[in-house]
Amino acid sequence: MTIATRTDSVEENDGGGNQAPTPQPGMSSAKDTSPGGTVHQGEGGGGGSSCSPNCTCKFPVEKLAILDSKISSSRWVVPVLPEQELECLIKAAIELCKTNSDVESEPCQRFYREGLTVSFTKILTDDAVHSWKYNIHNCIYNNCQKLVELVVLKLGQDVIPLLDVLTMVFNPCNKFHTFNSNQQSVSVPVNSNIPDEEVFARPVDYYKNQRGWLVDLINLFGNMGGFQALLERFQNKSTLTIPLIFALIRPFGQVHEYLTLPTILKYFMPILEIIPEILDNLTDDELKREAKNESKNDAIAGVIKSCKLLAACVPHQEETVKQLEIFRLKIID
Repeated sequence: MTIATRTDSVEENDGGGNQAPTPQPGMSSAKDTSPGGTVHQGEGGGGGSSCSPNCTCKFPVEKLAILDSKISSSRWVVPVLPEQELECLIKAAIELCKTNSDVESEPCQRFYREGLTVSFTKILTDDAVHSWKYNIHNCIYNNCQKLVELVVLKLGQDVIPLLDVLTMVFNPCNKFHTFNSNQQSVSVPVNSNIPDEEVFARPVDYYKNQRGWLVDLINLFGNMGGFQALLERFQNKSTLTIPLIFALIRPFGQVHEYLTLPTILKYFMPILEIIPEILDNLTDDELKREAKNESKNDAIAGVIKSCKLLAACVPHQEETVKQLEIFRLKIID
């Protein structure tokens, strides 16, 4: 199967050993591809070779080079199928994280900054998303699950590129979640009687645009200890800069509608008490410096917006929302 760039065709082997037609101009010559430009399946044991499931050794730089080559081509390919480069590299990063060895691996750090970010940008936000078949979308979802696991492991270490990718994964309006909006949740099935206290998120509407995959990813994040780790990071107030606060809170402001009330009360209301303290402790000079930096000014506005969205989900928080708005106006002035 080949999923090609927006200008490519889609070809499939009939499974009976028949050779695929010779690619025509404008068609991908890859035997099996992947999202965006392309989403890749294996290429005859070459770049699509598998990695050891228990790999705890060095980061696979050869696979990283292959990934970089595929995603940077004008007819880009994101290898998302099982045991292909993207999955193998995320697995390798997870294994290194367990011993904190990833911080010593320059290739792994580069993967966080570049290969991982570019790959997820393409498979979640590119216009070609609607042209890929279900099995490719399912593989993308599986890679999102592994990304969530990686983010939870690194949550206390302030890796902003990973938090930025999580923001993409948790964006309900990205093209991937929009295309798959009718996927049903496994963690909170239709007609289930699971109480809010037992899940972290649930669909806003079970019968229209359920976005079940997004709900399941949020619940996975919670079940792996992500919300607790997030709260602990805010409780440890050291080095909480404005850009970092924005990176930490933004993914959850986006999904405020899906979070259950117990989740917001337990994890986010304490955070919403901490953030205004930090912002309020900024001196006038510090605020002026922040405001001069356009990206940081946007970050402050983004922090306040996310806080307001989360606070508005809780009854009788009108005063909290009002105080956040007053602080936003204070910064603008």
